[in-house]
Amino acid sequence: MRRHLAAPVALAATVAAFTLVFALTSSLLWAPLLAAGSGLGLYLMLDDRTRVHADQDAYADEARDRVAEALRVLRGIERLTRDVDQPDARRALTDACRYVPELFDRVRDRSPNSLYSTAAQMGGHLRSLDGAVRQYLDIQRQPMLYHDPQRLRRAGEDAFRRFADFALDSVRLLNQGEIAQYTANLDTVAPPRLPDLGR
Repeated sequence: MRRHLAAPVALAATVAAFTLVFALTSSLLWAPLLAAGSGLGLYLMLDDRTRVHADQDAYADEARDRVAEALRVLRGIERLTRDVDQPDARRALTDACRYVPELFDRVRDRSPNSLYSTAAQMGGHLRSLDGAVRQYLDIQRQPMLYHDPQRLRRAGEDAFRRFADFALDSVRLLNQGEIAQYTANLDTVAPPRLPDLGR
């Protein structure tokens, strides 16, 4: 929290120091020097991160922005899904809209260093899906404007299911490492039986 306050507090301190020193000395040499020194010192006291920590924070902020952007596209797809008449297509889109946030949550918890790339890749897929859903709905509303609208709709429905399967498989792939740890924990919770030495 302190790092977020560092820049505005340091700027305010710089202005205040400049004003005070200039009012006392009327010097255009000392006022900016002392103001800059006090502002920089205050900034460094409030934001005491190392360069590595600052880079990690910048990466985390960019990853959060990518996730937020992907989720905005996903919410738009959710709204469009309500207008899809075909039940299997609607179900596939609903499933995809459920799996993608779960994927982001699990990547954020288990592999935060890959959140940015995951969100960037998934964001590209979601933008393509958004365009496909919009086109599908136009074909659904006005089939007479298209050659072989049934084939086009079936192709869209198949693509929606493939995307939902892709999102689910991504979550499952992420879980494989967790399952290995779970199995190891089960083995230690229930150690092997000791031989009966009484016989």
